[in-house]
Amino acid sequence: MSNVTYHPYSDFALHHMGTDLLDGVHQGGAGPDEFRTAPLWGVGQRLFFLHDGRTTNLLTAILSHDDDGGQCTSFQSAESFTDDSNASIYQPNVSTKFCGSEASGVIGNFRALSTSQKQDILNFLRSL
Repeated sequence: MSNVTYHPYSDFALHHMGTDLLDGVHQGGAGPDEFRTAPLWGVGQRLFFLHDGRTTNLLTAILSHDDDGGQCTSFQSAESFTDDSNASIYQPNVSTKFCGSEASGVIGNFRALSTSQKQDILNFLRSL
């Protein structure tokens, strides 16, 4: 399979998703408003969408990525680290501010499409 070309339809990058999709979880290199782009390959077979499965509607999932940054969220957390003596040290009240989604421009373009063009995109995604 090493010489097989496939198209996962993803950039596999971390993206800021805005306050609407913010979950407050730090996971790996991802901050509380960041998610790694999942491959769209197989999206047509999925029953639930978004990182937490909050919707069964593909159109709702797409439009949920729109957050123009008009509402910013500050996230308070306690970060911990270990010093040379292996003692846990806590640095409380680390505040990070999140504004907007990197996808807002793309969602604006999607909204500007005609109804039939939007349906074509939904049909394509369901075919994957």
